[in-house]
Amino acid sequence: MSEELPLIVETEKLSKAKYGILAMPDTGLVGTIAVGHMISSKKMNEVGYVRLSALPPVLVIHNGEPKSPVRLYGNEDFVVLISETPLPFETYKELAEQTVRWAGEKGIELLISLTGIAAQNREEIDKPQVFGIGASAEVRDLLKSRGFSLLEEGFIAGPQALILDECIERKFPLAVLLAQSHSEFPDPVAAVSMLQGLNQAFGLDVDVKVLQERAEEFRIRLRELMQRTQQSMHGTKSQEEELPALYG
Repeated sequence: MSEELPLIVETEKLSKAKYGILAMPDTGLVGTIAVGHMISSKKMNEVGYVRLSALPPVLVIHNGEPKSPVRLYGNEDFVVLISETPLPFETYKELAEQTVRWAGEKGIELLISLTGIAAQNREEIDKPQVFGIGASAEVRDLLKSRGFSLLEEGFIAGPQALILDECIERKFPLAVLLAQSHSEFPDPVAAVSMLQGLNQAFGLDVDVKVLQERAEEFRIRLRELMQRTQQSMHGTKSQEEELPALYG
């Protein structure tokens, strides 16, 4: 494998997982918050990390231990990939290619990418809705059968767009779930809606009570990450924020 490509490193043997869930900082930090809470709530084990050639020289420290900001966690049903730092645009294609290839090698049956979709009237929405995009007709039928409304018109940008494109090209099953969210602020309430949708549709069984109770704490704690994420996304996600009010 070329050293120019990302390398997914497994630090623990990962048995076959049915679902793979992807979350990277973007609109409202919805995926990052939802998956972070999932990892904590389900006490998922760290099973690997991702090396990216174009990733800035950043490590995160957890319990005194330096770690890659892009890591893998898993249990018997799910494996999740989460990034704790905004990813540079030049990493998107490599990450998409490597993630889909790796998911195929591990026998994952469905990739689920979590993100937010900017809602122009978010302040008026008490319970954000979660829309779905399927890479194939079969995945779209699956999403509808499990209670998600499909996003019929609009845009998707950033790493999700390239992962979606890669899955279409490789005919790999992918569902992109988008929760209505703030575009400029961390949105833990949208993350709650996302987790509730996953609980109902895929048997995730994540308790969202703590996340609901600590929503304001998350908004404050994640403001800096949201600011860095907006800077990173500038120019790549702007079209999503121009969606008509029908989707907000």
